[in-house]
Amino acid sequence: MSNVKAAATVLTEYGHRSTLHGLSHMFQSGDLWRKAFWLVLTFAASGACVYHIYATVSNYLESPITSIYRDEGPQALFPGVTICNLKPVSEALLHAEEEKAALFHHLDQVWNFFDNWLFGLRSRKHSETRVEYKERQRELLKTYTDIFWVSDDTREFGLSDRHTLLMCLYKNKHCNASNFKLVQHHRYWNCYTFQPLDGDRTIDNSDQDSGLRLILFTDSNFDSNRLDDSVNYLRSMTREDEITNPYSLRTYLGRGNRTLNQVLTGNKWEAEGLRIFIHNESQFPTTSDIAFDVSSGASTTIEVNTKQVNTLNRPPSHVCNAEEPETISYVRYFGPNVTGLRSYRLTQPEAVMEAQQKMIFDKCGCYTHLLPFKFNTSLLCLYADPQHRIHPSMEFMQRLACHTNSFKLAEQKTSELLQQKDEYKPCTSWKLQATKVQVPWPRSDELIDFVNYVFMPSYIAELQNEDQVMHLLKSRNSRAEAIIRHLFNPDCRKENGTDAPLVDSWCISRAKLKANVAQIWIKPASTHAGVYMEEYSYDWPEALSEVGGIFGLWMGISLLSVMEFIELLCILMSVCTSRDAGKRSSNVGSAAASRNRMPQDFEAILRYLASLEDEEMREPVRQLQYQRQQPQQQQQPQQQQQLNSARAAREPSGRLGLQLIP
Repeated sequence: MSNVKAAATVLTEYGHRSTLHGLSHMFQSGDLWRKAFWLVLTFAASGACVYHIYATVSNYLESPITSIYRDEGPQALFPGVTICNLKPVSEALLHAEEEKAALFHHLDQVWNFFDNWLFGLRSRKHSETRVEYKERQRELLKTYTDIFWVSDDTREFGLSDRHTLLMCLYKNKHCNASNFKLVQHHRYWNCYTFQPLDGDRTIDNSDQDSGLRLILFTDSNFDSNRLDDSVNYLRSMTREDEITNPYSLRTYLGRGNRTLNQVLTGNKWEAEGLRIFIHNESQFPTTSDIAFDVSSGASTTIEVNTKQVNTLNRPPSHVCNAEEPETISYVRYFGPNVTGLRSYRLTQPEAVMEAQQKMIFDKCGCYTHLLPFKFNTSLLCLYADPQHRIHPSMEFMQRLACHTNSFKLAEQKTSELLQQKDEYKPCTSWKLQATKVQVPWPRSDELIDFVNYVFMPSYIAELQNEDQVMHLLKSRNSRAEAIIRHLFNPDCRKENGTDAPLVDSWCISRAKLKANVAQIWIKPASTHAGVYMEEYSYDWPEALSEVGGIFGLWMGISLLSVMEFIELLCILMSVCTSRDAGKRSSNVGSAAASRNRMPQDFEAILRYLASLEDEEMREPVRQLQYQRQQPQQQQQPQQQQQLNSARAAREPSGRLGLQLIP
């Protein structure tokens, strides 16, 4: 009970000397109504302060980060540009009888047209519709061509930089095929990434002379009666034929008069033309999410806007790496005893692909060709040894089945892996945004000049070089000659007869030419990159100022008030845990109350000391008590006489007042 009284005394003292204005007024007011007024006002201000703090914290939790965007930032750099053909294999070569015969001979002698591969999957099932069977068949034939691409040297089948590039201007200066580096891909086969020879990617201006201008031969459409031949073949196949004598790659390319490009697209119905990837220079090209399809017979303008993104590392909700990312080397191109590597930044997408490759290797002992890889092609799951290409080995078939299942499982875990690889996400990165505008091209009134001054000069130079078409097939004709021969109008007649030189461009078919050329302009939107920055809504000084301002506004609390409260807690803990708190309560009372109670407190101390058993201590205390009692006894008669005199003076005249005699 004494501890409670001591604590109450401490609290009373705190109320009198507190710097909290409402609390001090409440304790110091003598009038009950004033006390009640300050009590209500203090509680109301406390409630308003709590609500203000709650609203501020809620606003911070909703948006703890402040996003700032500036249009003018650091110097922008020209992005990486990679060109791929939606038809991986050159249509000019596949439409030439000599090259087609050479291709068929190679597939027959080396692979036996895959007749011994997955034979049981080629037949149509009784429960399948024709559409379901065709979709499954196209996927199977796509698997054959993937094995062919991984195991053979197919570089000279696809897009050729020298024959594709008709004109190149970078920053209004001429560029050539040496500025384009080969990157092989399982879907596009040959892609080419633009790289300035001097490495200059700075953007000097964003006018008509800026960026990269290209005129390209797309090599995508030479069809004449191919559609009719395919329809006639399909009509000749019955349900029983598809069950007992199913399609093979031999019949699909031969009697069906299809091309490898139709096989390579699988069940994806894609356009003719080119696919342009816009990416950071240090990023693997085909992993970019910015890609535009460019149609043949069109002029396309792609405007690129660069933005620097600076994010905060806020684990666990947002994790990023403030250090410079590591590098990883991927295979750009490959062939017999040839492997070209290039280093790229190891960021979050690359880290996810590495994790997926590891998952597949742990299950199958090989790597997938469907993701960028950094190993020799002999370690790929779909690589077939030369001695096992006509009759596949059991080991290969097991790897193939394992690869199919493992890759599907790895794709399903992409979202999970993205969360696990947050630490590879850089805190400072460069983001690209691009827009595309496309119009018909070339104009009819400029077509003849385009053929004479742009198209033909490029191929005349190639004819003089007598370049061979393919390393693998070793055709006798040059790629340039094959292209020009297929652009001729078969109905054209010349005075010089059919032996007129190829440089005479008047016989080139206008329709075929427009279906195989495209103009592309990739231009920067600005010389400087925009800057996106993240900042905390409050840093420590701002948060302290905000909270201090709220408490000061509603309750008058300052840093000194906080220290007073801490002092109060310390005193209360000391008083409540002390055994003699009741005997020491007078030492912690308020100053005014202590002065009023000083005589009583002093007497209590004397009585306490007199009760001690120590005789030496009791004798001085008794003398002190006696000395205090003597003045009191002398003062009592004098006080009584003064009281009687005062009463006598108040009695009416003529009456005798009573005289009090002590």
